[in-house]
Amino acid sequence: MSRPSNYILVKGGTVLTVDHTSGNLQNCDILIKDDRIAAIGQDLPEPQDEAITVIDAHGCIAIPGFVDGHHHMWQQLLRGIATDWSLFDYTVNMRSIYGSLYTSEDVYLSTYIAALSLINNGVTTVLEHCHIINSPDHSDAAVRALLDAGIRGTFCYGFYRNPPLPSSDGVAQEDEFSHSSRLGDAARIRKTYFGRNDPTDQLLTFGVAPDEPEAQSVEETIAQIKQSRQLGARIITMHVAMGPYDMARRRIVQQLADAELLGTDLVLSHGASFTDGELDAIKNSGAAIVGTPDTELQMGMGFPIVFHASDRGCRTCLGIDITSNQGNDFIAQMRLALQARRAQENEAGLPLEIARKTSDVLRMGTMVGKKADIGPVRCDDIENIPVGDPVGSVVFHSSVKHIDTVIIDGKIKKKDGKLVTDWEHLKTEVVRRADRIKGEAAKVDLAAARKTWLKIFDVDGTE
Repeated sequence: MSRPSNYILVKGGTVLTVDHTSGNLQNCDILIKDDRIAAIGQDLPEPQDEAITVIDAHGCIAIPGFVDGHHHMWQQLLRGIATDWSLFDYTVNMRSIYGSLYTSEDVYLSTYIAALSLINNGVTTVLEHCHIINSPDHSDAAVRALLDAGIRGTFCYGFYRNPPLPSSDGVAQEDEFSHSSRLGDAARIRKTYFGRNDPTDQLLTFGVAPDEPEAQSVEETIAQIKQSRQLGARIITMHVAMGPYDMARRRIVQQLADAELLGTDLVLSHGASFTDGELDAIKNSGAAIVGTPDTELQMGMGFPIVFHASDRGCRTCLGIDITSNQGNDFIAQMRLALQARRAQENEAGLPLEIARKTSDVLRMGTMVGKKADIGPVRCDDIENIPVGDPVGSVVFHSSVKHIDTVIIDGKIKKKDGKLVTDWEHLKTEVVRRADRIKGEAAKVDLAAARKTWLKIFDVDGTE
């Protein structure tokens, strides 16, 4: 005997379908059956003799869940420390010091809290670029945190080796977790947690994040992409072409295209210094580009390229990147990306009309599909009433406090403006672990790390 279906009826809202054909639907219902959207329409009948939860969406705008295409979730414990950092500061401190200090317990807590914070902000899908894997325990902790939080996404196993810290006598500690060890551990993680690795029937899938292409030979990057595919990675993600920091102009993507290694499984983060030829290669291969406007604009990685890439036919999306810099407010990322591009284009001359529409960036920040990932945004307080345009109301007049409900895979994760998960008891532990990490980091001499990253970025650092 089959189990009875569970239904959720989101009733009476304005539905933004975020596609070009259906448009916006007024006074509309959404019927969810188990993990899928079963129907959208006015005055949908409630299923009889079935378990059903009714959500009153009158005064709400229902949108697909946001998709965060690039995030390092382990940095949630380090909120706000990077707000005055350049990318060089970030690599010296975060990638050489802080990352080496994390225990597996730190990784679990930070990733779990980050996932809950994303859900609170209406993000239902995340691509976790996890470069905090200092041991097999670290990789287990990161995956378990994502599974326990119940967020959809892809866990990308990071090959990056956080460098060993100097011992008390100034000699670097031995690093026993080599690249070959990581390959074996990644295979274990893939087998233990990810089954068929099929997003149609599982919430979390497996991917890989190779080492930094700008910090190794292209032959090493090519080898790691091949290894990632042999591991069965659904997504392979990398940082590339980071504007002014792409000093050597190595044209990684062009070299990958020449080697016929680009493909739909590649997700390329940042990319401000991509050439138009590289963008064409990305488009033709079906690879995707992720822009992270907050960190790109602040840290010197160049102007966000996502709109230009989209114009050339590339698949594009947006990402939070690091909570050590800014919060998980995804609406703010959409707004910043749009306004930055508008400002850039307006420099060409007096704009008689605005070419970039708000609907363009909302479409970039969401993903249309049959899976039941939606987030009604309430529009009935002093900050966002009246609703002149529902798309504009979401992107320009709403924030985390207006995200009333979040549904992921047909399960309610936030209701009446509050997470359904009890996380309050973790606050003391979050502060305790963050204080320990920051205290230990303050004792480390940064000179060696600075020298290493100056060499990677191909600058002498004398100015």
